[in-house]
Amino acid sequence: MKATLLIPVFAILLFSCQPEKTNSESTAVGVTQKQGVQSVDAVSFKNLSEKENTIILDVRTPQEVAEGKIPNATVINIYDPEFETKAKQLDKEKSILIYCSAGVRSAQAAEFLTGQGYTSVYHLEGGLGDWYRNGFPLEK
Repeated sequence: MKATLLIPVFAILLFSCQPEKTNSESTAVGVTQKQGVQSVDAVSFKNLSEKENTIILDVRTPQEVAEGKIPNATVINIYDPEFETKAKQLDKEKSILIYCSAGVRSAQAAEFLTGQGYTSVYHLEGGLGDWYRNGFPLEK
């Protein structure tokens, strides 16, 4: 009798502890939003970078940046011990467009910034690989 009473209790506990579903639906062509960070393809990223009131943030290492970066990008190496301090100095009133080589580090940086209260944060899905595939320019 006790065992049959425990089954519904465990079922309720199991389903009530499931993680909350996040909104990862597409909000526009080439734009996906998840937990405050909007992931965008290279075409959308380039279009956003041409608008005023934006900061393009490259979070790659100095060796990677030496091979070329997106024009007008600010570089803050995510592996720099001062990364968090430097990133917190970015203007919260501007849109922050973040990229790295493949998209992993930039996603981490984007999550960090949204956790600091930045509300307009965009992450380049696929990193510079997607940028290259679209034939967009780099500067040295």
